[in-house]
Amino acid sequence: MPEHSHQLAAILFADIVGYTAMMQENEEAAVEKINRFREVVELVAEELNGKIIQYYGDGSLLLFQSSTDAAEFAKLLQEDLQNEPRVPVRIGIHMGDVLVHSGNIFGDVVNIASRIQALAPVGGIYISEMVYRNIANKKELESVFIREEKLKNVKIPVRIYEILTAGSQPFVHHPASADEPLLTSTLAKSIAVLPFANLSSDPEQDYFSDGLTEDIITQLSKIRAYKVISRTSVMQYKNSPKSIKQIGKDLGVALVMEGSVQRHGDQVRITAQLINAITDEHIWADSYDRPLIDIFSIQREVALAIAAVLNTTLSHKETRELDYIPTSDLQAYDYYLRGKLLMENRNKTDLLTAREHFTQAVNLDKTFAIAYSGLADTYLLSSFRGYEDPVMTLWQAKKHIDTASSLDSFSGETQASLGYWYFQSFDWHAAEITYRRSISLNANQSNVYLWLAILLQAKGEHEEALKVYDMGAEINPMWDFLLKNKIIALVNNNNKEAALELQQKLIDKAPSGGQLKRKRYEELSRLYWTFNDKEEAIAAAKKSGDLGLIKFYTDGDHSLLEKRQDDHYNNFRLRSEYISQFWMGLDYAHAGAREKALECFNNAIALKEAGIALLLIRDFEFLNIKYLSMALITRKVKQLINF
Repeated sequence: MPEHSHQLAAILFADIVGYTAMMQENEEAAVEKINRFREVVELVAEELNGKIIQYYGDGSLLLFQSSTDAAEFAKLLQEDLQNEPRVPVRIGIHMGDVLVHSGNIFGDVVNIASRIQALAPVGGIYISEMVYRNIANKKELESVFIREEKLKNVKIPVRIYEILTAGSQPFVHHPASADEPLLTSTLAKSIAVLPFANLSSDPEQDYFSDGLTEDIITQLSKIRAYKVISRTSVMQYKNSPKSIKQIGKDLGVALVMEGSVQRHGDQVRITAQLINAITDEHIWADSYDRPLIDIFSIQREVALAIAAVLNTTLSHKETRELDYIPTSDLQAYDYYLRGKLLMENRNKTDLLTAREHFTQAVNLDKTFAIAYSGLADTYLLSSFRGYEDPVMTLWQAKKHIDTASSLDSFSGETQASLGYWYFQSFDWHAAEITYRRSISLNANQSNVYLWLAILLQAKGEHEEALKVYDMGAEINPMWDFLLKNKIIALVNNNNKEAALELQQKLIDKAPSGGQLKRKRYEELSRLYWTFNDKEEAIAAAKKSGDLGLIKFYTDGDHSLLEKRQDDHYNNFRLRSEYISQFWMGLDYAHAGAREKALECFNNAIALKEAGIALLLIRDFEFLNIKYLSMALITRKVKQLINF
């Protein structure tokens, strides 16, 4: 390259976001990030013939001979920096005439690229219209229009586009007031679908409107660009007086969908609208008056309409998945909805009723794959929770999983069921592989994140388990069972403050004066007891109203706790109900009845009850049972497992 020359070039600025704050917080970690940033910049630039003009503090300036090379560099850089240790970077690219002089570059194109970079969100790549025109036909470099911007010291407004990456999806810009944050590309792909209102004259049709909500969530979650909140977390907002803005804030989403459904005979009317939860602006709305048989087409149309309004380009795989119709039998679908909603409650009565509904569904449609998966899950959940004999339930579950797999081997739900079956069969190596395959097929299954995290905890991989819990909480932030297990993981990872904070959040969201609130205070008291904070443990126990706990803390006497469990299981025996040795042992362990607990645990191991895997997780709720005394028990459990 001559010492003095004019040339057409693509100029790229890349900048680490918040580097100064990083240095102040942890200088060593900040240096590690900038070194990683420069290492990746140099590696990728060499591959794509990019010239590094200079590094400036926490950023870099590069020159490329073509817009395509610059755009490919930006995309590869951002995707690589999403891996751990993550480096938060924003990128801006412009193309035009530059003056190259003694290794430096000059010209308006440099200033414009710098201004564009400053507008980009964390993880985003903003480009000018000049660059966009040059890459518009490159399928691997999908990009969309963001807005027209008046840049400082630039006379003509610049049209800005964003290149899509796995870590950054664009959103149509809507102005926000001074006290409202702008929608960043990362936040804008997050959606909560509130429970659709049942406008039918029959209140028993609630299951149908709730099921429709679940199915629209499922359809939207097939679009990989979106984070869609699970039904378990949105259901608490059914008939809620909270504003859309507050709900969006609670759930950590930028978009909220709400609607209604009215079913009459073989006709259905559905209305839906999408709202910007930050500005409270309505983005899209539509209504559908159709025969009930068109219900799956309506769900697909809603998902496609949202994709269109959010400028989301769908892959062939995503389009194919949206086209998939699980059953053509509406009565079978009706039974499936009833079963799925009941199964979420996890108690024995509802699980058995759900099983009846799933059985009716598959009897009506022998090709209904996800109904077979649902049927299998009723047996798996019943087995793990100690409601029925695991020998019988695991055999039944596997039979239905095999049928579901033969009908749809690429179903995320079926792979989830298979992974859970492997876990309960003590083949954890196969279980972990299958759980991860299930997530890759359907990333919106919060139950799979829970199951995988429990497996990792039991293996002693506490940090990895916490990462998986966080992934599950992203899509199901209000699911109490996931949060309760995450607290145990935090305790085992010696993160006392985070565990206490999360437990307090569970207490705050429980209804005042109810049994759940008292239960949450009981859990808090045990948590404090684990941390050797007797005073706080007693204070929380008093709020729970648990006289047995108070007596134990003050006098060391666990007789009331033990008697409570004696009475409970004597009632089971009087009713001739199945009793799980593991769960009975866990209850006695929580009551501080050491000998009874150990006897039950040994019996559970002999019977190979699935729940014994939990004994490998250090449990803060145990009273008077030291883990040194559990050494023989855990050794026996490990002997059953294929890690």
